[in-house]
Formats: sequence, structure tokens, C-alpha cells
Amino acid sequence: MPDYMRSCIEHFAVKVIYESFIVPADEDYLMSRLLAQKKFYRGFYWAAAQAVEKYLKAFLLMNGEGVKKYRGHSIKALFEAATKIDTTISALDILPHNTILIDDRIASHFRTFTATEFIEEIGKYGCPDNRYNVFGVEYNTGHLCALDSFSFKIRNKIGVLPITENFNKLSADMYLMFEKNNPWYQEEENGTLFQIPSKEFPILSSSNTTTLDYLKNNSDDEAYKLVLKWLSEKMKLPEIK
Repeated sequence: MPDYMRSCIEHFAVKVIYESFIVPADEDYLMSRLLAQKKFYRGFYWAAAQAVEKYLKAFLLMNGEGVKKYRGHSIKALFEAATKIDTTISALDILPHNTILIDDRIASHFRTFTATEFIEEIGKYGCPDNRYNVFGVEYNTGHLCALDSFSFKIRNKIGVLPITENFNKLSADMYLMFEKNNPWYQEEENGTLFQIPSKEFPILSSSNTTTLDYLKNNSDDEAYKLVLKWLSEKMKLPEIK
């Protein structure tokens, strides 16, 4: 194959991968941050899962691995496939950015994750079944910081344009909401330190159990069993994680 033809093929293949996976992943990532800031935690997980899934698929495609076989939005399977190509991905440091200073008095309430733990949580609470609020979610500000770290580091692994390139059409207020409290998005020479907690960057946590979850966990009760039976005849009841 002539060099010019190989170059043309590679150029357009990369362009399609970028437009089909990176651009929508960046948009999903932006949406997940906005939802977390507005305390819509189930929505945060759904958008975060969509972003992580697309980033991982982009990484695999850019390394010549097909993604058609990964059905059902299996983030864990995608992550495991990516680690086979680059073993350092499983050991990605997704601790909060080094400019984030966490007050010692509340540090025990702030969760941190390994990359594997983070993928498991995103895959659990952001799975398709939970689109219908089947089993609720547990959220901590640490989830958002881990998402920030993972997103920017996996983008570096993929080797794509800075995320700012995809947000140049945002309105000023939307741009500010994304930029605010996101040290990964700041210029390195900025030198800004982010103190947690603060008025703009509080420590937030949320945990909820849904009625369906409660019914399934107490299905020995005859009344609850009948409710579940009636519901199962009228709708698909996903498995509780």
C-alpha cells in the first residue's frame, strides 16, 4: 500500500474515532460534573458511565482493538481489555489532583479509589438497569474527583486534543461551571490551591435505597412477594446489585 494511501486511511479512521467517541465522551463528562454539582447523583453516575465507556472504547480502537463484541455497556470488560494493551492503566493514580487540600478534620469522610475500584462503582451505579432508579446510588465527592482524574489521564493515554477544544462553543456560564473546582482543567502555571471543604467545593455524600430494592430484600413477606409478582407481570424487573 502506498504511503499516501496508508496516511489517508489512518487520518480518516482517527477522525471518525475522535468524533464518534471522544467528543461525546467529553460531553458526557461535562454533563456528569454538572449533575453532581446540582446533586442529581443517579444522573451523575449515568453520564459518568457513558463517558468512561466511550473513553475506553476510543482507547481500544486507537490501539487497533475492535469494540463491537463489547455489548451491554460492560465498563469492566472494556477496562480489562484496555489493561491488557497497557498494564499501567490498572494502576492509574486517580487520587484527587495534588492542588486539592483536604481538611484533616473531614478527611475520613472523603472517599478515594484505585482505578479498579472506581470502575466497579461506576459500572454498578451507572449500569443500564439503574436508568429506572432500581437500586439507588451511593455518592461521595470523592467519586467526582476520581472521575476528573480518570478522565484526564485516560485522555492522555489515548493521545487526543485537549478537552478545551470540544468546549469552545459553551456559553460563558456553562464554561465557568465546568472550570470551577476542576484543577485538572486549570493551566498548570495557575498555581491555585483548592481547599476542601469550601463554599464552592463542599464535601457531599448521599445514599438511598429504592422501594424496589426494599421489596426484593424483604420478599419473604407475602404482601411484598405479591407486589413483586404483579410488577413482574407488568414490567421487567432488573436484578438488584
